[in-house]
Amino acid sequence: MPKTEYDYLITKYHHRFLDEHFKELEISRAEAPYLHRISKAGKMKMNDLIAELPFHKSHTTRAINQLEKDGYIIKETNPDDKRGYLLSVTQKGIELKDKVHKIFTDWDDLIDTVITDEDRMVLTNLTKKMYHLLREYYGEEDMINEIDV
Repeated sequence: MPKTEYDYLITKYHHRFLDEHFKELEISRAEAPYLHRISKAGKMKMNDLIAELPFHKSHTTRAINQLEKDGYIIKETNPDDKRGYLLSVTQKGIELKDKVHKIFTDWDDLIDTVITDEDRMVLTNLTKKMYHLLREYYGEEDMINEIDV
């Protein structure tokens, strides 16, 4: 599926929306997905976080270090793997997590105002097809329980 100029523009507006809203919280668009995911897990291995989110390992390391520096998360050595880390959210991070989640939800709600149920079904089916093609191409296990393409 070729990219269109709309793909670029939508991404640009998405980043602009997130930047504007996260600025109020004093957390960056780059850090927010990590805080969101760690807070959902409670405690997780950094390697699992790297595997789950679609960002480069160095990006993850920078974001995690900044979240730790700002007091939102705790990074401690994993007792089962001295080379790895366990991540958990501090009280300060817990107080911020609902606000972070709301910003992501607000974006989705904004986009949903122009997408019909039929559009959503078509988009979901196309996305599933692309996911399964790419998963098979890379020979990876299915990360999603539903496989109805």
